[in-house]
Amino acid sequence: MKILPLKIELVSKWMKLYPYSVCLDEIYFRERDKENNLIYELELTTHQFGFIIDHYYSNFRELNPESLIYKYHSEEYAILNDAIAQEIECYKIKEFNEQLINVREKVVQQGSGAEEALDELVKICESAMRNKNKLYIFSDYL
Repeated sequence: MKILPLKIELVSKWMKLYPYSVCLDEIYFRERDKENNLIYELELTTHQFGFIIDHYYSNFRELNPESLIYKYHSEEYAILNDAIAQEIECYKIKEFNEQLINVREKVVQQGSGAEEALDELVKICESAMRNKNKLYIFSDYL
């Protein structure tokens, strides 16, 4: 019996919170097992993700250049904005998870409504680490 992947979609909740948002592109986080089966998928808007990781924008160059947040803020992800965009593996899951946890208080204080997205990002990171799976990012915006 094939187990269906866990899929969490927070885009519609964001639309209710910010109904007049423009340019709501989606960003996906996908946990895949060793056979490349989809285990867990989290769909956010790029705004939700931005409200979380923009706390690192002013100093992202001080982060590990291999970290997801560094790459997201740098031009390395600009190539994903073309017609052949693909999933990119997040090789530093533990580091990404720690960075998310480190900005939790700031995300809550800003009152953007991105707390649920942050909590779900932490859950997918922890799931990938616990199950020794891979974590991928894909966006129609990047």
